[in-house]
Amino acid sequence: MGGKEREATRREYDRLKAEILEHDRRYYVLDDPVISDAAYDALMRRLLEIEAEHGEWVDPSSPSQRIGAGPREGLEPYRHRLPMLSLQNTYSVDEVREWHGQLKNYLKTDDLGSDFTCEPKLDGLAVEVIYENGTLTRGSTRGDGRTGEDVTENIRTIRSLPLSLRDSGSGIPALIELRGEVVIGREDFRVLNRERLKQGEEPFANPRNLAAGSLKQLDPRITASRPLDIYFYGLGAAEGIDFATRREILETLPRMGLKTLHEYSAVGPLEKMLDHYDRLLDRRESLPVEVDGAVIKVNSIALCSRLGVRSKSPRWAIAFKFPARQETTRLCAITVQVGRTGTLTPVAELDPVQVGGVEIARATLHNQEEIERLDARVGDTVLVERAGDVIPHVVKVIRDLRPKGARRFRMPGSCPVCGSAVVVDPEEVAMRCPNRSCQAVLKARIRHFVQRTAADIEGIGWKLVEQLVDRGLVARLADLYSLDRAALAGLDRMGDKSAANIEAGLERSKRLTLNRFLHALGIRHVGEHAAGLLAAHFGTLEKIRQAGEAELEGIKEIGPRMARSIMEFFADGDEAAGLEAMAAAGVSPLPFEQREGGVLSGKSFLFTGTLSIPRKEAEAMVKDRGGRILSAVSGKLDYLVAGEKAGSKLKKAGEKGITILTEEELRAML
Repeated sequence: MGGKEREATRREYDRLKAEILEHDRRYYVLDDPVISDAAYDALMRRLLEIEAEHGEWVDPSSPSQRIGAGPREGLEPYRHRLPMLSLQNTYSVDEVREWHGQLKNYLKTDDLGSDFTCEPKLDGLAVEVIYENGTLTRGSTRGDGRTGEDVTENIRTIRSLPLSLRDSGSGIPALIELRGEVVIGREDFRVLNRERLKQGEEPFANPRNLAAGSLKQLDPRITASRPLDIYFYGLGAAEGIDFATRREILETLPRMGLKTLHEYSAVGPLEKMLDHYDRLLDRRESLPVEVDGAVIKVNSIALCSRLGVRSKSPRWAIAFKFPARQETTRLCAITVQVGRTGTLTPVAELDPVQVGGVEIARATLHNQEEIERLDARVGDTVLVERAGDVIPHVVKVIRDLRPKGARRFRMPGSCPVCGSAVVVDPEEVAMRCPNRSCQAVLKARIRHFVQRTAADIEGIGWKLVEQLVDRGLVARLADLYSLDRAALAGLDRMGDKSAANIEAGLERSKRLTLNRFLHALGIRHVGEHAAGLLAAHFGTLEKIRQAGEAELEGIKEIGPRMARSIMEFFADGDEAAGLEAMAAAGVSPLPFEQREGGVLSGKSFLFTGTLSIPRKEAEAMVKDRGGRILSAVSGKLDYLVAGEKAGSKLKKAGEKGITILTEEELRAML
């Protein structure tokens, strides 16, 4: 390495140290991180790469030489008997296998005893809780791993934490130091934020930061007012109790009265643990608490002792993290989108960024109230989140990075497409374009009508919808049934085969089941579930059209607002004329009791990897045709549908001789 290159690397190294230390301060001390976990991990990886090449530069000030950040001012420090080490982490299955190989090399054996455990990695605040002769005596945060903060009075306010231990069958230990995570459950977090919004207060950004901030309050009464919970997963020092495996620990703690996520854990060889990781990832959104990965550990305590620890992490464990769901990027512009019910939605146009393996260039800002709460302005650096198949949204604005002169945004008073004056529903925050002929409203309604969970007319994508409306071929939904090959032939990129497929799809859609037809119409407040309730109760479209408000409200789960919306839709002259035109074209929904026979009836399916459509939509397509969705590879599985970057499920299905389908092959079956 030349002199100039060495100097440049040294400058990069010094910058990385300063940057990581600042992010540590913001995360551990201020509870106000400004970058995602994935971005932080990337900075640390680069730092370690440089230190591997230039070991002479490493000194005690490097972030690599400590586990976390120092104690927060205002709370007394507490020195742990045994360090609370952080974990080596990865996002790559190859690196997990590499770690596995390193264990065998270190132990000079292929025999790893009773193999591994795989446990959910909780996204909360790491703590240590100490019981002496069964009585709770101390609670502390991890801090820098060696010295944390004494939060005993606060941690005692957590109702799920016992003040004294129960006898697990082996007697009460003289001393036991428990390692766990303080969290706030998903539903508790939603309820708390709903109440804050009702009272005009700003909602909290995420459960992790709220849990951390709540436990570090100087006033225990504030901590007690928050819905904190605690789960345990390991031990520090212990006297009067011994364990042979980590599995034994997870099984014993609940008998002592302590909460664990034992039911979401598994034990076995590495390949089985990788399968379990896939199952946890699939179930991520349904778990009761936020989980950001899985922790794979050597199960045998004796082997763990032989493996020991590195400077800041144990050799016997690795955190296999889930794909990042949050990233920081720049808000380039705010545009306004008009939806199928006329609702005006502000949209953040972003510098493209990868979130959870998907490139995100746009995110919803919901409404003017949300923009004001966030104080989002063009040019801001923002934190974007994508959870499951939910539309990406802006979580927070990093105001410290705001450019000078950034102006506040105001929603327009007129529709940006047709110019109609917007209306505000007194029961909602949303602003709406009242013009049913607005081209933006019509285009959105068509896209909704033809989607797979509705009329399922393949081949009518967004670009084709634009052409159909802009050229005047479709002025209302019913006009779709006036299209034929001759009309379609004149459109851009429309071949004979494509036109024939669309014509056939339109013909098939004339005999939809009633629930799907109702959903396709796009009645305000009526989604798939409500459409099914209406179809099951009334049986025919004509009975729904004639129903009164009292009869509609008599159906469980249909309230006054939805009932009014249904009545207004069918009473509207333009909508009534459109339905008559559809009937004249041969559209006749099947009565609810005469559902179409499922072509996949009796068959079971499982999905893995990335598809061209959201996984929930693909599963809905299968279920709509009589198929069942399984949660794991087993002897009961008929078909595994494998998308890009398929995981260990693909290998396991191949070993079991299960039929593997591509997305295209599944579509052919449908």
